Amino acid sequence: MDLLDRTRAWSVLRDMFTQAEGGDGRAVLVTGVHGMGKTTLLRDIQTHAEALGAVLLTGVASRAERDVPMGVIGQLTDARGLSSGQAAELEGLLEAARRFPAECWDSSCLPPSQVIQVIDSIHGVIRQLAERAFVVITVDDVHEIDPASLHCLLYGIRRVGRSRVLIVLGERTEVPEATSTLTAEFVRNLRCALVHLTPLSRESVASAIAYQVACPGAPPGTVAAWQGASGGNPLLLQALLMDRQTSTAEGQGSAPVTGKAFGLAVQYLVSQVSEPVRRIGHGIALLGKAATPTLVERLMDVDGGGAAPAMGVLDAIGLTGRGQFNVEAARTTVLADMAPACRAALHRKAARLMYADSAASAVVADHLVAGGPVEESWALPTLLNAADQALRTNDAQRAVTLLRAAHEACRDDRQLAAIRAELVQAEWETNPAALPYQLDRMLDDHRSGLLTPRHSMRLAAHLLWQGRPQVAEEVCADLDAVEGRLDGESRTRLEILRIWFAYVYPALGARYVDGAALGGSASAPFFRAADPESEGALLLRTLRSEGPVSGVAETAAWLLQGSSLREPSLAAVGAALTSLFDAAWLDEAAEWCDLLYRDADHRSPTVRAILAAAGAAVETRLGNFEVAGRRADEALNLLSPAAWGIALCIPLSAKVLACMAQGDQEGAAECFRIPLPEAMFETVPGLLYLQARGRYHLSVRRYQAALGDFYACRDLMAAWKLNSSVSLDWQVYAAKALTGLGRQGEAERLLRDCHSEQETGSRRPRERSAPSLERFGGGPRVTVPARSLRDGERERPRTVLRDGPHLAEGLGSGRVEVLSRAEQRVAMLASQGRTNRKIAEELFVTTSTVEQHLTRTYQKLGVRGRSDLPPIMGLLTRGKPARSGM
Repeated sequence: MDLLDRTRAWSVLRDMFTQAEGGDGRAVLVTGVHGMGKTTLLRDIQTHAEALGAVLLTGVASRAERDVPMGVIGQLTDARGLSSGQAAELEGLLEAARRFPAECWDSSCLPPSQVIQVIDSIHGVIRQLAERAFVVITVDDVHEIDPASLHCLLYGIRRVGRSRVLIVLGERTEVPEATSTLTAEFVRNLRCALVHLTPLSRESVASAIAYQVACPGAPPGTVAAWQGASGGNPLLLQALLMDRQTSTAEGQGSAPVTGKAFGLAVQYLVSQVSEPVRRIGHGIALLGKAATPTLVERLMDVDGGGAAPAMGVLDAIGLTGRGQFNVEAARTTVLADMAPACRAALHRKAARLMYADSAASAVVADHLVAGGPVEESWALPTLLNAADQALRTNDAQRAVTLLRAAHEACRDDRQLAAIRAELVQAEWETNPAALPYQLDRMLDDHRSGLLTPRHSMRLAAHLLWQGRPQVAEEVCADLDAVEGRLDGESRTRLEILRIWFAYVYPALGARYVDGAALGGSASAPFFRAADPESEGALLLRTLRSEGPVSGVAETAAWLLQGSSLREPSLAAVGAALTSLFDAAWLDEAAEWCDLLYRDADHRSPTVRAILAAAGAAVETRLGNFEVAGRRADEALNLLSPAAWGIALCIPLSAKVLACMAQGDQEGAAECFRIPLPEAMFETVPGLLYLQARGRYHLSVRRYQAALGDFYACRDLMAAWKLNSSVSLDWQVYAAKALTGLGRQGEAERLLRDCHSEQETGSRRPRERSAPSLERFGGGPRVTVPARSLRDGERERPRTVLRDGPHLAEGLGSGRVEVLSRAEQRVAMLASQGRTNRKIAEELFVTTSTVEQHLTRTYQKLGVRGRSDLPPIMGLLTRGKPARSGM
């Protein structure tokens, strides 16, 4: 017996053709499991026979015609090579054979002599035909053949020698059975060959994908992926190739893609196996990675040892390997083959079996979710434990599914309230837009006294996000009333909530400004809180009360460096990035935003969206508007506007400024058509939106509207007693609006008053140059306030030359732009007289990169060229020697 794949089997058959055509008759039995290419191989034989001019007699057995005597032999009479006389003679012989009783064809006894005479006469016709032409007989699916036709074929096979006849039979079987009559004949007869088709070799798979996927010389990893997905089964491989050609997915390269064709192929294979094998397949699909022969037998009520042979069949077919489905698409297709009610019942049974075997709660919970609740007391704790694990591993969508199943199974009101609270948190991670109704339910639970203090704090935080600060204030007041009864950890969490409330909603949260539960102040450089969230809260408290004083940025940087990049606390990260942003450590903030966002692929959509929005805000201040626009779009694509709550202003403001910088006024205007939460204008982040809208009005010369937005920033900051003007330069832009309205004197007084207030009332360690306005109109020369550098260093006041229509951008760039580290290094070397080429060689970059850095540097510093750099760079880098690498 030869074990060959379809490609190599053809070479064996070609030798058989040559021998039989030369008068040395041959017979071949081709066996193989479902989909191994047996039928395709027989079609190739038929095509080759016709090309040789042979007389081709073909038949296909079927289960439906198994009781029709001589049914398959009757199909052979339809061949074109038979004369009318031969065809009539065969029909007569077949009619005679069909009149014999069924027991005459019983393989366990010898047929009567009359039957032998009829069979010999049938073969006599074929022998006469072979005397004048080469005869090829093919019969597929002989495992379904009727007994009479089988007797007739065996008679001819035994006498095939010394004739120009080739007989090729196709039989579907997992393993050739030596005990079967047909197999035994082919084993003992030297003129017969037994070929069992095996899975395609790696070479055959490589050839197929090279031809159909246009991937010649595919690397071993690619070939292995295709061979693994198809199990070497030609039918599955062909289905994968079809799906690959019709796939619209991008970025797939030459990897296999499972789709509709693959699903249909799997369905066909499953339909062709025996019922016992199919049941074992269902069990493996349902148990997934937990499937073992013993567990499958217990689940499917199969006698001990009965699973292994069936699993061997599924492996041979190419659906599974070592007891597991080769691809997930095959597993889900086999699962779908089961009736829904049966599948659910088996899931419940699997949950009980695996719980009894002390399986992991996550595995047991999956079956509880799929099968529905069970009555056992262990089911609910199992679901809740699995949900908690999912949240800890950032799989919020799975946590939502598990918590919903737990909610359905729970009957206790207080526990139901706790489950709803956890569900709200998980939903916020995936889609905050779905929360309003659930928050109302959670609020009812709070008012009914069903929530724990921890869950009530979480409720308040979500209400603040959603723009419902008055309701959040009600919840906080209830928590204030029971503060004395809270444990230390809960009091700390409550103080953190209050600080965030006071920072984000300065008016409503004013009573929480002077908290004491956390102790300390972030302005003490070496103070460290007990945990990242407390440290972040201390940073916010200091920003709210004192502004970005010395130590805030350093503490923020320390907090970020000490955070786990894979699992950072979002609250702590938000506070630290806000501190770097307000303290104008923009390079550091940008680097951290990039790093955190890049490492957040495994985090929930909400977390990724927040990090993208933070990056957009920072890049906007740095003047990297292309990057800012991209980050803002990513943030808004991850979460719909309705999901953002009051935080919508952050990505929206960045997108507005990015669109303006790139000349897309319509894109900027489109942002203002998005509905906003009313409470957003009660928040500090809302100031960003007001300023962005004001700058948009400036760009389209709506000076009165622009002035209204800038004065709104002024009034809100005064009412909230903010010590930090942080990212806002409303005075500079308001001066531009006043100038546009012809009120130049007011513009000058505004800037002078701004400087006077900073010198007499600011507690921030910042020094600012006196703002002055020499003139407005064509080509104004304006000295703008200096941006203070970290550790008390100070920037030289910048003189910005801009044409009238772009004055706002000139004033703004002098105040908020800061050279990046790379720009500082290039500018320093340029100020020392090095050419662009020398700078590029020293810093290991291209000349084009140097030119781009210098262009941005000139714009930010408001200078005409490198001749103006030496005195400025001497001040900018005092105490900070330039580094030698980019």
